[in-house]
Amino acid sequence: MGGYRRVGAGERRVQLDLPVELAEWLQGFAELSHRSPAEVVRGLLEEERRRVEANWSSRE
Repeated sequence: MGGYRRVGAGERRVQLDLPVELAEWLQGFAELSHRSPAEVVRGLLEEERRRVEANWSSRE
């Protein structure tokens, strides 16, 4: 399960429960790319959002 809470204007803090191996991969990838796990996840979500929105708009 997960949840979210407000942390500032226009932002929410999201907490996710991930399988151990995925959480470890995320941490390792963040370290290798010199980013925080939050920055990695934000980038992945933004890219997925663009892909989904492009797919939806092509169906209209």
